[in-house]
Amino acid sequence: MATKHADLSWMLSKRLLVLTGKGGVGKSVLCGAIGKAAASLGRKVMLTEVRSLRRLPSLFGLDVTDDGPLNIGTNLEWINLTPEHALEVYALRLLKLRTVYKAVFEQRAVRKFLRVVPSLAEILMLGHVVDMIEHDEADLFVLDAPSTGPGALMLQAPGAVMETAPPGPLRQGAQWIHSLLSDRQACAVSLVVLAEELPVSEAIELYHVLRDKVDVPMGVSFANRIFPEPQEWPKPDILDHILTLKNCSPLKDVWRSYSARLALQGRYLDKLEAGVDLPMVKLPEVLESDNGMDVVNSLAIELGKMMGGEG
Repeated sequence: MATKHADLSWMLSKRLLVLTGKGGVGKSVLCGAIGKAAASLGRKVMLTEVRSLRRLPSLFGLDVTDDGPLNIGTNLEWINLTPEHALEVYALRLLKLRTVYKAVFEQRAVRKFLRVVPSLAEILMLGHVVDMIEHDEADLFVLDAPSTGPGALMLQAPGAVMETAPPGPLRQGAQWIHSLLSDRQACAVSLVVLAEELPVSEAIELYHVLRDKVDVPMGVSFANRIFPEPQEWPKPDILDHILTLKNCSPLKDVWRSYSARLALQGRYLDKLEAGVDLPMVKLPEVLESDNGMDVVNSLAIELGKMMGGEG
């Protein structure tokens, strides 16, 4: 079960929620669930991916062939950020003139330069997000950021440019982006983790990088796919009954495996709690289905309760 008294109502007052964590921890599914929960509570939400394989629309039953923006539900839109599109948005905002953009930024050499300078691409895509926020295209943006290492580099990029770039449009743009990312009223970065060795270790390392080197406002750590303890089961006394039965070796073996899994889970959650000074929100393993849409719907219900919906 999800943490009973977790309070995520603060999410509804933000303009930008950023989620990052090791690949494979369910970050995209959680972004979709947060977006759906917030949308059900009346917020107009933009789900935002970065150079992705367009995973989020598939979690809503859609097969897309372009990068949006696209309506994927009530109060819910989606966009996939690419450096090429972000370059146009960023350049037009700074240069104001489309003719200048076409003359300068559509040259093949500039496009090649964009591909080989990753930090520039990240700055441009963050600039695209800030531009959309400033134009009020949604109440809340949920950014499915890259995984641990690339995600940290993306969030560090504005500060690095501010420190190294000479005065001019690039530095000005980095300051513009940084003003939003550092705004504790508008932005929060949360970690997504599984109760396993590598995800927890990477989450702890990422937390210290973000806290010490980036100084972005931090939200919570989402411990995803948590198995319930026996006392949280609908009928916990059934286990005592099973263990008294004869000829139930398979069931007893299952219980021993489950007990071992719970012990490991507890150990890694303790490690996460000791290494990351953020509120921990435990989200349940959805056992009823392996269908992405079902998992998003189930988690959206849990998150909606924590955001302030009916509980």
